[in-house]
Amino acid sequence: MLLLEDTQLYVAVDQLPPGSAEGQWLLVYVENGEFVGAKLDLEKTQQVKERISAKRALLLERMALRRRDE
Repeated sequence: MLLLEDTQLYVAVDQLPPGSAEGQWLLVYVENGEFVGAKLDLEKTQQVKERISAKRALLLERMALRRRDE
């Protein structure tokens, strides 16, 4: 299943591009509500990973400060 901004689209795994995995961003092509293809969006995937990593680092830092202050 692919999660699009406003809908879910069921697609057979063999229709996804090589290298597709959970958490991987794709550029999805749909015509008349039907899946016609997709390609990996490596740039978007990297941006999201970096954003999540930065948020995780901030959370860990805040947790460490709280423990220190207790």
